[in-house]
Amino acid sequence: MAGRDTILIVDDMEINRVILRGVFETDYNLLEAENGQQALVLLEQYHARIAAVLLDLVMPVKDGYQVLKEIGQDGLLSEFPVVVITAEDSVENEVQVFDLGASEIIMKPFEPHVVKRRVQNIVELNLHRLNQEELIEEQAAKLRESNSAMIDALSSIIEYRSAETGQHIRRIRIFTEALLEDVAVSYPEYGLADADIQMIVSASSMHDIGKIAIPDAILNKPGRLTKEEFEIMKTHSVKGCEILAGLDRMSDRKYLRYAYNICRYHHERWDGKGYPDGLKGDSIPICAQVAGIADCYDALTTDRVYKKAIAPEQAFTMILNGECGTFSPKLLECFKNVKDIFAQYSRKYADKMISRTDTLKPEPSSKANYAEAMDTLQMGQAKYFTLLRYVDSTVMEVDIGTGIYHMVYTANGNFSALKTGDGFEDSIRNFVKGSLHPEDRNPALDFLGPGLERFFEDGLLKESRKFRVYNESLRTYSWCECTLMRVSDGHPFQRKVLLIWKDIRHSDEAGEHQAVRMPGVGAIGQTLGGIQQCLNDKYFTLLQINEGLENLLGYKAAEIKERFHSRYLELIYPADREEVLEQTKKQLNVGNAIELEYRVVAKDGQVIWVLDKSHLVTGSDGKEHIFRTLINVTQSKQAQEELRLTLERHKIIMDQSNDVIFEWDMIKDKMLYSSNWKKKFGYTPVMDEASTRLLTQSHIHPEDLEPVEKLLSQMGGSMPYGEIEFRLADREGSYRWYKAKATAQFDRSGRAFKAVGIMTDIDAEKRASQELEDKASRDELTGLYNRSTARKEIDHYLENRNPEEMAAMMIIDVDDFKMINDRYGHMFGDAVLQETASVLTNLLRKEDIISRIGGDEFLIFMKDIRTVDILKNRAEKIRDSFQSMFQQDRTPCDFSSSIGIACCPEDGTSFEELFRRSDLALYHTKSKGKNGYCLFDSSLTEQRLGFPEPAATASTRIDPAGEQEKKTDDLIEQIFRKIYEEKDLERAVSSILEMAGSRFSVSRAYIYEESEDGSSYSNTFEWCNQGVDPQMGLRQKISYKMLSNQYKDNFNENGIFYCPDISLLPRDQREVLTPQGTKSTLQCVIRDGGVYKGFVGFDECVIRRMWTKDQISALTLIAKLLSIFLLKKRAQDRAEETAFSLKTALDNQNSWIYIIDPDSYRMRYINQKTLEIAPDVKTGMYCYEAFFGRTEPCAECPARNIRETGNKTIEVYNPVLKVWTVADASLIRWREQDACMLSCHDISRYKDS
Repeated sequence: MAGRDTILIVDDMEINRVILRGVFETDYNLLEAENGQQALVLLEQYHARIAAVLLDLVMPVKDGYQVLKEIGQDGLLSEFPVVVITAEDSVENEVQVFDLGASEIIMKPFEPHVVKRRVQNIVELNLHRLNQEELIEEQAAKLRESNSAMIDALSSIIEYRSAETGQHIRRIRIFTEALLEDVAVSYPEYGLADADIQMIVSASSMHDIGKIAIPDAILNKPGRLTKEEFEIMKTHSVKGCEILAGLDRMSDRKYLRYAYNICRYHHERWDGKGYPDGLKGDSIPICAQVAGIADCYDALTTDRVYKKAIAPEQAFTMILNGECGTFSPKLLECFKNVKDIFAQYSRKYADKMISRTDTLKPEPSSKANYAEAMDTLQMGQAKYFTLLRYVDSTVMEVDIGTGIYHMVYTANGNFSALKTGDGFEDSIRNFVKGSLHPEDRNPALDFLGPGLERFFEDGLLKESRKFRVYNESLRTYSWCECTLMRVSDGHPFQRKVLLIWKDIRHSDEAGEHQAVRMPGVGAIGQTLGGIQQCLNDKYFTLLQINEGLENLLGYKAAEIKERFHSRYLELIYPADREEVLEQTKKQLNVGNAIELEYRVVAKDGQVIWVLDKSHLVTGSDGKEHIFRTLINVTQSKQAQEELRLTLERHKIIMDQSNDVIFEWDMIKDKMLYSSNWKKKFGYTPVMDEASTRLLTQSHIHPEDLEPVEKLLSQMGGSMPYGEIEFRLADREGSYRWYKAKATAQFDRSGRAFKAVGIMTDIDAEKRASQELEDKASRDELTGLYNRSTARKEIDHYLENRNPEEMAAMMIIDVDDFKMINDRYGHMFGDAVLQETASVLTNLLRKEDIISRIGGDEFLIFMKDIRTVDILKNRAEKIRDSFQSMFQQDRTPCDFSSSIGIACCPEDGTSFEELFRRSDLALYHTKSKGKNGYCLFDSSLTEQRLGFPEPAATASTRIDPAGEQEKKTDDLIEQIFRKIYEEKDLERAVSSILEMAGSRFSVSRAYIYEESEDGSSYSNTFEWCNQGVDPQMGLRQKISYKMLSNQYKDNFNENGIFYCPDISLLPRDQREVLTPQGTKSTLQCVIRDGGVYKGFVGFDECVIRRMWTKDQISALTLIAKLLSIFLLKKRAQDRAEETAFSLKTALDNQNSWIYIIDPDSYRMRYINQKTLEIAPDVKTGMYCYEAFFGRTEPCAECPARNIRETGNKTIEVYNPVLKVWTVADASLIRWREQDACMLSCHDISRYKDS
């Protein structure tokens, strides 16, 4: 849910997408589609990121109604809202759209900002709904846990009544889960999802809940029950259901249904001989069948009051063979698969192994224990193929109704023609024509054609005929029996049959074939290559080989027998042996023919690639023999290996590159891409029908479809090379720029048949280029078009204008702007111009051209104006907006504007004409007292150009300058006094922030300081006005990486960052400041030696704040004073920290260390180890007095003349302390003075020895 940051705009009109893009691009990531099919492609890929879809109704390929219908069918309408934006305003249309699931309808033409607010409201409501659904699901999960705990408690009552069932419930759960998981994999028709399995496992605890109603004398009777007692015991299943019926107020009805079915029917049996209802077959719920097997197995393998436990193996045998009643054959197959799991947990959770207090702890899933084992379906298939190999018959499965056939098993190559043909009839015709004796062909076609219809009409189950089939090995025809076996599932219209071909030659003839002599060195032997006969055992034991194989390997038959014990497997290259064994087994599962490629090792050590074509027969000894024909394919394999290496090198290069290679087969209209596409984009690209689907169903930006179409057309024509730049959505749903370069390939007739190209990511370069172009085309202060760009845009429009379309040009002048600029400073004036630009942008349409043409003058060009009244209305809104500008903010003056307007084509059709006449109209407005607008007419043409002297501005509010300056001077004086009087500098900084914040009535005053490594910044001081929430605790160690734009770049050359409206900031910076409630901010940089170290800031959180020149100057001075003393404090802190670290390091040394004055020998520092041996020593004492009890310095003192020597080491015996030391003296600087550090190491143990 947190990732829903994307809006999909679906509209075939580019102008509508442009308008909507302008409304939402600052707040959302945008995807665009120009038809319904492309929208569905994007929704399939990015639906988890979509916040809303803005959908037009009338579009090509697929319209909006179809899109709504399909996303509704896919269940996506529950994920995000769809807002329909359309000009279709009929009631029927609205009803249909809402019925299809739309959340809102907005009619065209629309007001962009109204659309923005309505869409944002819908998005927020949907996100809230999704959040509520998550909370509800969490609460439901907790409720299920509570229900489970209650049920466990209820189930455990039975255990406490019956001493023999201590771990019974736990084991039943584990056995039920293991068996259900195998059933779910092997028989998906039961529809057992993971959630169902877990619910059934939990419900299985209730299977014997009815025993609570059985008398103790019967429940715990030691010995066999009488017939009457057993009848009473049997009632526990019905009694349990009565108990469960009383729980019908439980919210989870599905769970209760499972528990009811298990409790009532777990003693029912497949043949109908169970109780209480005598249900039969699949009328018994699957949950009860599984629980019944689990319960039966547990009863057999555990001690009961009436019997002793039996071994798990015996219990399995009894259940499989029906000694405990008949169970479902399907479930018994699954039961075989989980045999080891049942036995394992039977031992692990035996009644005597675990204390009763652990019985109800949840068990982990047993899936992992048999995830790798062969499932029931695989086991059944393996048995099937084993049987087919035994009967040695070719088997074909046929669906007569559809003509679909499946060659299940091919006994030998004589029947390979049955694998040809598009359907069963084709297959039979090909086989009969190519493999049957001419005399048998017509009878066979009749038997397998019309005869099949008679077979089903007569209701037969089996029918056979004999035909002669050509035997490729004997080069003659052999008799085979063809049998039809009906496959019946009881459905009257089911028409499936097994077609079985069995060789029925006489045994002596068969023996002759299997004793066939190996070809020797003659022509046939040389042609066939190496031939051998071996056993189908684990070594492929050789029985005979021909001369061709001896020549291939370089070994004689006798050498192979002596050296390798006739084991052909040992002649195979070691790395290939396991694969040969596995593939042989796999291929023999589907037929008697084998074809492999692998390596063998010759006598001279050469590794040879061979193609092995083999055939399996049963020898006269009753064993399986393999006849192998080996062909040397080393040269072709070497060529293949070289090609593989080449492709691998190519793949390595491509994996290391971000470029995508593509190839377009124009004949098949298919596009192929290099393997790194999926890794790069995360979705499957358009491949088939490329020239059509790339333009209607791809992730290409709609505005770039035209150049893509043009490139495809050029490549398909005579253009040998082409390149384009286009945008393509990436795996995150963001558009990136790519450059595609393609080269066409031509056939001999000069027709292009293929194009190969490369696609390179140029997003960074393209966006940088666009940013530079945009920067060059815009006014740096306001972000509006500059004069030259506006002129180009207007000229382009006028050249291509529809003659019937009306347009208009406005020139707007901010009244008395020079006086505002002079009185309040250029920064205040700049803020006024920025606010003016914001007002104009909000009032005008996206397609209108707005520019600042110099100073305080703005130019507006409005396209497609329907009436002059609309133009007048817009001019009045601009005038009124200027009068209310900053009205709610703390600003010292009022504002107004003068507007001149000229219309096209009435007043001119060129830029020069319209500009001159709108300028004349502006002059007329000013001459009439300003604060208004005027439309040009012919009466103004004679008026003199130029402007009269500015009228008096009585409405301008100006605070007395002297009073302002006096207040500021008083504040500065208080700050200086505070700094010099306050000993605690941090307290002084906090007080100064409070003084400045209160004086200028800001919401928050604060300081941010940068970390030592410059990677983050933290809020270290803060003062907040009344009602403003503190932020300092939340603003610690903030990484600069959070801001894509460099925040430091906001500060100008004077170190000031002034923003009267943070909504104008880049998105990433806005997202950081908005949660703090900031509306306006003024920040001053802290620098240390020219290096950025942080900033002092003042925020306004109530209204937008317009700072005057004097206020900015005063706050800048305060910030600089704070910076000076704060930097001094931080330097002091670092010095103290360094000194403390040094002292700590010295105190932790395993030596006696002290520092003395080199002239007086007075001690200035003593480390901890020295104080331990001489606790009475203090700084200020003479070292010779403190340690040696002397009245003057030692004659051999290493500190003597230390300034000349710099370092000296001697051995010294101290008779007072009775220790030998090595004393090392060094000249150092200590607290900005020369000092001598002595480090003494105890060497007494060496001297004593």
